[in-house]
Amino acid sequence: MKPPVPLPGTQPVTVTVQGRTLQIQTSQPETLEAALRILEGTFQDMDSQCQLRWGSVPKDLDTPSWYLLGALNLAHRVARLEQEANQHTQNLEQTLSKLLSDVPDEPSAPVPLLDEDGD
Repeated sequence: MKPPVPLPGTQPVTVTVQGRTLQIQTSQPETLEAALRILEGTFQDMDSQCQLRWGSVPKDLDTPSWYLLGALNLAHRVARLEQEANQHTQNLEQTLSKLLSDVPDEPSAPVPLLDEDGD
């Protein structure tokens, strides 16, 4: 089987996750590298938690289930970050609304720069 032809604007990148190698086409290899670091960190955190709780990864936990748990952990993180971002946006909107309510609707009368005497 010959390698796939890269899509325009992409380049092939080989990644290894949990001992499995994949060939991926991407236009943003730096973002893919960051995503891989996050994914690897997630699996390392899961391994650490299992070590603390049970001494090792549960024997009856198969690889697809482990990947599913990793995906759920990442999805939970994304959901939490989205919720925090929405709360931050709401806070900014409230602050802006308060600031705008303090601005008068009509401009004040112009103040002369010099006295009428020319001083």
